[in-house]
Amino acid sequence: MSLTIKILKTVAIISLLMIPGLGEIRIPYFAFLLLCLREFITDLFGDSDSIFWQGFLVLPILAALIIFLISKSYKILSFCFLVLLMTQIPSLIINYKGIDFLFLFLFLTFIISSISVIALLKKKQR
Repeated sequence: MSLTIKILKTVAIISLLMIPGLGEIRIPYFAFLLLCLREFITDLFGDSDSIFWQGFLVLPILAALIIFLISKSYKILSFCFLVLLMTQIPSLIINYKGIDFLFLFLFLTFIISSISVIALLKKKQR
């Protein structure tokens, strides 16, 4: 895998993880994922009466991030890109008034670098 593709993949993942939330508490996406995962694990193995099942959705997101990082097939990368993109769409629809320059910059960086990686790999595999 070329250095350009590795750099673009890294930029895509970092930009996705640094996207700020659009709600009242504007924590970065990686912190939100960690909080949800921690809450799920604590509820699962603790003596809680209810389990925070939304935290379970963090596992496929983390898997998609890891597969996106290590995959060399543009088809798998396209699927992972769509999965990761779909995780941001609900917050865009619900909290569209909270969109600011930082969110747009990081979101577009993720989209452009991901599409560039997919296009480069597709061109390379032909």
